[in-house]
Amino acid sequence: MCIAPYGPHQRHRPAIVLPRSSSPHVDPPWRGGGLMKGTPLRPAQQAILLMLAATAITSLQNTLIRLLADSGIHPFEIAFFRCFFGFVSVAALVLWSTRALPRSGAIAPMASSGVLHLLSMLAFFYGLSVMPLNDASALTFATPLFGTIAAALFLREKVPARRWIAIAIGFVGVLIVLRPGSVPFSLGAGLVLSSTITFAGVTVLIKHLSATVPTTTIVFYQSLSVSILTALPAALVWTTPSAGNLVLLISLGLLGTAGWLCFTRAFALADASAILPLEFARLPFVAILAYALFGEIPDRWVWIGAAVIFGSTLYIAHREHAAHRAK
Repeated sequence: MCIAPYGPHQRHRPAIVLPRSSSPHVDPPWRGGGLMKGTPLRPAQQAILLMLAATAITSLQNTLIRLLADSGIHPFEIAFFRCFFGFVSVAALVLWSTRALPRSGAIAPMASSGVLHLLSMLAFFYGLSVMPLNDASALTFATPLFGTIAAALFLREKVPARRWIAIAIGFVGVLIVLRPGSVPFSLGAGLVLSSTITFAGVTVLIKHLSATVPTTTIVFYQSLSVSILTALPAALVWTTPSAGNLVLLISLGLLGTAGWLCFTRAFALADASAILPLEFARLPFVAILAYALFGEIPDRWVWIGAAVIFGSTLYIAHREHAAHRAK
């Protein structure tokens, strides 16, 4: 989860809006002057396409992680390459748009966020390597549930009773996916859930930082710190990747940045409540890839549980958006 997440289930992060180029004649591609220039699509239509692209990219990322792990590369090494090449692409975009390195004095909270991000990413990557992709994808929808709880506990945000009920319903959806008692609780499920809990801490720290630190700075140093931190666990399990796997590893990092750009640009073009439902498309995307490449078929409980989890998180997002607009 290197800022560009291994999945756009990071709804409780503050919206990321990168600054315009310092040059009046050059706009970064995510501002709509590049990819979307000259298209007749309306902003809402562009947002829909970008959100679908973000969910498809996230699904492809998770599939690549599984493919690389099955080929013999340890998940910790995959995480390092994902972060390193993700940072390279993020740094290139930031430096191209600002012509300078971001500066910040908030070293301690950024370091804490980097450590939590490291733990979350390692747990998620390892979990993906040992459990069905469909089950893992369904469980990641629970991230905003933990994020809301963390915000209430550590940021003292007020959470109305209706949102607590939605959180409780969301956890019922988690139980439907896991089916404790009828299906043994697996290591992979435990790691993916641990990852969502840890990443909730990342979202809280980022939300706290965003009050005083520019988002571009947060993105830059978060990506840098996790790239450095993942180097040590990767070194402990290092195997030199083949040329083909190296191409996939580079693609993994670049896809992460591309997905992040699509995701943040979609939210800049349309209200969150209008495009968040499209994130559920991640499940059928993953189902197609998992069946085609690994022969995995999700059972009905995964779909039902994912729908319950996603419905509750969508309600929470809708209520938060309504409360924000009312201020």
